Amino acid sequence: MQIEREQTGTLTAKLKLVLHPEDYNPGVEQALKEQRRTTAWPGFRPGHVPMSIVRKRVGKAVLVNEVERIVGRSLQEYIDQNRLRVLGQPLPQLDLAETNNWDEPGEFRFAYEMGLAPDLDVELGKGLDVAYPVMNVDDGLVDREVADLQRRFGTLEEVAASEEKDMLLGDMIELNADGSIREGGIFQRATITLEFLKDEATRKALTGRAAGDEVKVDPHMVSDGHEDLARMLNVDHERVHHLHGEMLFRIAEIKRLRPLDLGQPLFDRVFGAGEVADEAAFRERVRQRLEGMFGRDSDRIFRRIVISKLLEKNKVELPDTFLKRWIRETSENPLTPEQVEEGYAGYATGLRRQLVEDRVVEQYGLEAKAEELQAFAWRYVADQFAQYGMAPDESRVQEIAGRMLGDRDQVRRMRDSIVEQKLITHFKTLLTPKEHRIGYEEFVNLARTA
Repeated sequence: MQIEREQTGTLTAKLKLVLHPEDYNPGVEQALKEQRRTTAWPGFRPGHVPMSIVRKRVGKAVLVNEVERIVGRSLQEYIDQNRLRVLGQPLPQLDLAETNNWDEPGEFRFAYEMGLAPDLDVELGKGLDVAYPVMNVDDGLVDREVADLQRRFGTLEEVAASEEKDMLLGDMIELNADGSIREGGIFQRATITLEFLKDEATRKALTGRAAGDEVKVDPHMVSDGHEDLARMLNVDHERVHHLHGEMLFRIAEIKRLRPLDLGQPLFDRVFGAGEVADEAAFRERVRQRLEGMFGRDSDRIFRRIVISKLLEKNKVELPDTFLKRWIRETSENPLTPEQVEEGYAGYATGLRRQLVEDRVVEQYGLEAKAEELQAFAWRYVADQFAQYGMAPDESRVQEIAGRMLGDRDQVRRMRDSIVEQKLITHFKTLLTPKEHRIGYEEFVNLARTA
């Protein structure tokens, strides 16, 4: 078989393949013999069907399968041997493939178009000036977290009249245009938490109410979008789209969250019995936990900032025309050219970041090794058991870890976690960044935009 590469652009190429009968005949003949040996044919004993009949009935299908197998294998071998950095996957040139005569097989000719990744400079050094963002966990942030913990471990109690943060339980009842209850309409028990309502007028209308009160509300104002409203009313998404006008909310109960007082019961609930003895120690432990939590976020933000700096340095070009065609032809659902154009900018941005990251992993040898994946799986399983106070024997951990390592999606997630940590450690070591302490709002904004 012959394979010839033609460079069709800076980042595109075409692979031309020619298959001769000697390439595919041995595999075809072997497959036909296997068909003859194993298939039950009407009127013949197994293994005694004339080869002429086997060839007539399944010969073309066997030929197509064998040629496709050889072409797929040869393409991958060529890409691997020549270390081509292919984007997406090669796409067949259909007009050439259609000229092949499957009824009178001889030479078969195929051509595949490819998009190629650009060369990238991912050298890390002092020229790449990146600061390490650190959340400044001040007293205000600790106060907010303490208040949240008090609410989280608080208790719900029934009250007579609703206030701005209360939870109302009642029936949502569909109405006719004249305000009367619709016969056979929606009648569903629902919960409305006033604290989370975005519409101020609706919150005021439901404040100061008592059990038994009836209030007309716009259902779209007491939910967070159509999906949330569909769940609240226990109807399908389509039903929500046709829901217009007000509904009657008949209040059954009013619940108020009473935060747990700042004292020993709260300390024990959060950190364990006897671990913290006073408020000062409790606040310090809360501060440390916040610093640890935001420290993990700092690592992730720092990694993204470094990748962004490398992107600025490289100005990564892409074979846009090829990639748009690839997206259309490989999408699970049909896409119009307009839909591809609409989503392409976001796709291209993500691809550029991934290309830079992959190149760093390759150049600095940061890929996850088999033994690291195995150790990760073992730690994960052991930690899960420890979380529930269990101490399984080694064989049980090995069994569960083995199942994880046999699951492609699990392996991919483990690999990504290992590589992410390696990248962060590598960037910190080579760039020795200075800490940049910032406030909560700036930190959250940086987490969104970096």
